[in-house]
Amino acid sequence: MIKRYSFLLEKMNLLNGATRDYKEEWESDHFFVYGKMFAMLGKNKEGAEILTLRTTAERSEALRAMNSAIIPGYYMNKRLWISILLEKEKDTDFIATLFAEAYETIVGTLPKYKQEELKN
Repeated sequence: MIKRYSFLLEKMNLLNGATRDYKEEWESDHFFVYGKMFAMLGKNKEGAEILTLRTTAERSEALRAMNSAIIPGYYMNKRLWISILLEKEKDTDFIATLFAEAYETIVGTLPKYKQEELKN
């Protein structure tokens, strides 16, 4: 599935310290910074392709209110994570922006010294 969404890999490569691994048992790609997950690309129980992203409670609520393709995070904390129904949302620039925001959200939770390491 990651090949279909290669723009996410391109974006990931621009984010300092971001890594990806594939969880075969979940058939999903997970994206991390310093071991903390900020995104997951996979499918829901109906088989629909989704991108689940870390956000803030306020941003999650606003995004869900403005876009019907954005739902509470699948299998995640519904306040702090969102899932994008990729069959409904086709704007790859918008998706890439939210992907980068998820990265920044997690970076903001890291200790200051790790945040500084990412700047170099």
